[in-house]
Amino acid sequence: MAPKSKFHCDIRTSFATAFRNWRLKNNIPLKKIARDFGLSVSTINSWELGERFPTGCNFEMLVNYTGVPPCKLFCIMADKCVPTDCLLAMGRKA
Repeated sequence: MAPKSKFHCDIRTSFATAFRNWRLKNNIPLKKIARDFGLSVSTINSWELGERFPTGCNFEMLVNYTGVPPCKLFCIMADKCVPTDCLLAMGRKA
């Protein structure tokens, strides 16, 4: 098994951090997200801890649920970028 690259770890950490920050900022319990997605709390928690990524279908639901552009959920520079194209595609102003 090949070792995980630093880039892979940074993406995983970035996603976990972005998701957790969004959840805490919006004061939404893990239990509510799990119920809304029809998943277990442990599954949602594993996303937040960076242990797992959501499946493609669940990721699409997560983007719609949070309103956070996909690139902001994965970008290690998310706190420094404004994804204009993503915001426009989602019908928002940059």
